[in-house]
Amino acid sequence: MYFLITIAFYVLLVGIGLKIYTKLSMGWCRAKVCLVGKTALITGGNSGIGYQTALHLASRGCRVIIADVVDSESSRKQIVEETGNDNIIYKWLDLGSLLSTRKFSEYIVNTEPRLDILINNAGVAGFAEICSDDGILMDMHINHFGSFLLTHLLVDLLKKTPKSRVVFLTSFMAFLHQLKAAEDINSLSKFKNKNINSIINYNNSKLCNIISARGFAERLSKHGIIVNAAYPGVVCTSLFASARNRIGYFTRFFKMFQFIGYIILWSFGKSPEEGAQTTLHCAIDKSLEGISGYYFADCKVSKLPTKATDQTFSEAVWTESEKLVKLSQEEKIPR
Repeated sequence: MYFLITIAFYVLLVGIGLKIYTKLSMGWCRAKVCLVGKTALITGGNSGIGYQTALHLASRGCRVIIADVVDSESSRKQIVEETGNDNIIYKWLDLGSLLSTRKFSEYIVNTEPRLDILINNAGVAGFAEICSDDGILMDMHINHFGSFLLTHLLVDLLKKTPKSRVVFLTSFMAFLHQLKAAEDINSLSKFKNKNINSIINYNNSKLCNIISARGFAERLSKHGIIVNAAYPGVVCTSLFASARNRIGYFTRFFKMFQFIGYIILWSFGKSPEEGAQTTLHCAIDKSLEGISGYYFADCKVSKLPTKATDQTFSEAVWTESEKLVKLSQEEKIPR
């Protein structure tokens, strides 16, 4: 018993040290920018990082469109009440459906005269081998294919808006992907263990987010559109809870090492507001003008996963993604 208490004490001590380091090294968006007259669209803006991003942009006078599969009227009203900015709207969007994404995009294109900021924030984890109605693994569909299609469909509106920006949220888990060939993005069922598969799907989708950001950055540079990938850090949001509830093995593992797990999350974890800082930095900071196709963490350019710099592989993933989201020839963006 004394031994366990001693171990717990040292784990807690290390955790406190890591927490101090995390707070001191954390990046903050220091941009002094007024966004009156600008429009931002945030997927998954109902809660967590997305909500905090919407709140901060609204506080600067930005028109904010919250796109979420969850009813976000209460979140919209809360943002209006807190910021005094009533130019906030909510539109339903299911990124796990190609049809929903197309209908939503058509509405935005037909009703919005401009789009200054597109933030592909929505993400899920722990859907294992569940497929969408389009026959795509749900994790991959929502995290990668949905944002890939949405960005394509809103490109013309982004082009009409001077100095527009696109941000793809990603994760350090992208470094733990298991994509070896482009075909793998549509054949992840080869991983037989359901629980491991859930984690791998998430990791692979986050690599694809970085590949998407770099691909759009290259193709849209001639239009002055800046596109980057942002890693928010380990953020204590509902994503952890939803993933834990869906992955049985992880739930048991988490319960076995609950104390250590909470210490790790507490040590490295950020609040949703802290997690939103890198997204905001990529979306509005003037110092990023002309800087496109990079991966940011704590508001600084960070090292990319090796596979994301493999041009042949990235092009193959891009082509496969075009095929799976059923882009028409007119919708494809030439290099």
